[in-house]
Amino acid sequence: MITDYSRLFNLASIKRPEFLAAHPFPHVILDDFLEQPVLKLIEAAFPSPDSTVWKEPSNTHTQFKRVLRGGARGLKELNLPELARRVFFELNSSPFLHFLSELTGLRSIIGDPYLAEAGFHLSGNGGYLDIHADFSHHDVLGLERRLNMIIFLNSSWQKSYGGELCLYDRDLNPIQEISPIANRCVVFATSDFSFHGHPKPMSLPEGVFRKSIAMYYYSVPLPDRRKVAIHFPEDPTFWHMPLETGDGEDRVV
Repeated sequence: MITDYSRLFNLASIKRPEFLAAHPFPHVILDDFLEQPVLKLIEAAFPSPDSTVWKEPSNTHTQFKRVLRGGARGLKELNLPELARRVFFELNSSPFLHFLSELTGLRSIIGDPYLAEAGFHLSGNGGYLDIHADFSHHDVLGLERRLNMIIFLNSSWQKSYGGELCLYDRDLNPIQEISPIANRCVVFATSDFSFHGHPKPMSLPEGVFRKSIAMYYYSVPLPDRRKVAIHFPEDPTFWHMPLETGDGEDRVV
């Protein structure tokens, strides 16, 4: 699906210093990320808002956000058509993992074939996701979560809609707001302190949704990383059961 990996490998070499030096934790924004034919294929593969592939979990910390439900035997891919499955095959492929390794300096990055809390995401009017740090280890594979990647798919996005991905420091001061415009990719390192979210409810016209692909990447666990669930720092007593089988110090090794 991605035909010009030489372009991505070159981009990784250029952007790696930016990723490593970024605050409040290592991250990078990659605009015009995908080749236009690839972007069009992904847009075609994105499920419609009324598709049966969605479920809409909600709690005090997230509202009006749809994620992929499990299919037969709990496997998300069995709910998806071939074109959509090809998208996730590509984003878990060895060339793409090599690109992420070159971009971040992380070695032996491992994809997630189970798409644990990953895949297509769709948020509607009033949708929000409170400030949080993600779960530390994969429930099925036991691997340590190291990277989040979000590809936004929102053409003609207006600032008045809201929905910016915001990155926060350890004191929950907002450091950077990232508009979810089409073909923008954000990659960031995950830790107990990689606080992020879009906590302000969006104001979207009828028929407009915040669309994205979220992919999470792992490594063999490091001995000093404790296992923790998703953490909402403004509500430390909240306990979250992962949506499906299968979210220390910041560091890049």
